[in-house]
Amino acid sequence: MTRARAFDLLTAEGSDIETAWGKRTSPLSIAPSSLSSLDRITIDRLLEERPLRPPRVSFARDGRQLPDREVVIGGAPSANPDAGLLDRAKARCLVAEGATVMVYQAHQLIDSLGAIAAHIASALRASCGATVFHTPAHNPGLGWHRDGQHVVAVQIAGSKQWLVEKNAPSAWWSTGALVGEGPGTDVADFTLHRGEALYMPPGVAHTARATDRSSTHVSFVIQEPETKDLTLAMFERASRDVRARLEEGPLTERRARAATVARELASAIHKLDVDELLRMVEEDAMEAFLPA
Repeated sequence: MTRARAFDLLTAEGSDIETAWGKRTSPLSIAPSSLSSLDRITIDRLLEERPLRPPRVSFARDGRQLPDREVVIGGAPSANPDAGLLDRAKARCLVAEGATVMVYQAHQLIDSLGAIAAHIASALRASCGATVFHTPAHNPGLGWHRDGQHVVAVQIAGSKQWLVEKNAPSAWWSTGALVGEGPGTDVADFTLHRGEALYMPPGVAHTARATDRSSTHVSFVIQEPETKDLTLAMFERASRDVRARLEEGPLTERRARAATVARELASAIHKLDVDELLRMVEEDAMEAFLPA
């Protein structure tokens, strides 16, 4: 499947995500039909979802994530059946004070998000989930950080200013918050309004702030199968018939047995049906974000 096919439910005709995929940041426009299906997503509605509790929901203030214990009823499991649930009064107070709310796996709570995520996952043969972010006016979201997945951030209410690396990092990088005031590379400045979106490849450093209006956006998070996943699948399949050899014979022959196993593994891997293995790894990835 092509990337264009994957996003035909989401992006408007002419949005160019093909050439940007995996390499550079790109602004997009959203199809009106997709936008209308997302209009019913509000932070008030999400905060009333009964199953909602950390880590499925979290809060950030001044760009930093708050500890889960600050937003729940009780700090640990107890005889109280509500212990660990989101304290909704406390959550509303945090929002009133300018805190950003992040609702993870929101595609499992909202049918319209689930339909779009499933469509993208099926077309790309990758996992796709959705996270909703709500940031009150004039307040920051998360500080500078890098994510390990492809992200398409769709603005559904208000507006938000983004500072984003122009290109995916070419050297080694790690996920999480950045140390310092930014990535030290070329940065683009985007302000997204309702109906606009931003594509960011894995590893691209970014931060965002609501403008003079509160902001709600949905991030579609896409994780392609990784090389390590395919490597592990190859080894697991190839080793089925030869692994027992390491457990046979006297200890003094361990090195000889290991050499034999190495040769047989190399031969077995060479004979594997790579297309079948890739389909298996893709299907595992696609199932990662299916509703529980």
